Amino acid sequence: MPGIHDVQEKVLEFFMKELGREREALHFVRLTKAGEGWEACVEVTEPNEYLKKLGHPSIFDKNIYTVRLDGGLEVTEYAQTASRERSYATEEREDL
Repeated sequence: MPGIHDVQEKVLEFFMKELGREREALHFVRLTKAGEGWEACVEVTEPNEYLKKLGHPSIFDKNIYTVRLDGGLEVTEYAQTASRERSYATEEREDL
């Protein structure tokens, strides 16, 4: 039976392939055993293409994806389930 580190690697590989993100842009929020399979929530830092087209500096969205894997670590489902506050690439933002 696959262990949690095997599941982490499989989820990271999936997001790097499907979304074209670097490993550094992927952060686990939650990883749990779910019945015979696994469920993971991953925060993915992605550039905001809309604001980029408007000429804004590098602004990134932090989107949360939920992915489900079966007992053989095959991805059976994934979806973007939430979006977190944007972050700025070059400077720190003050809390308002």
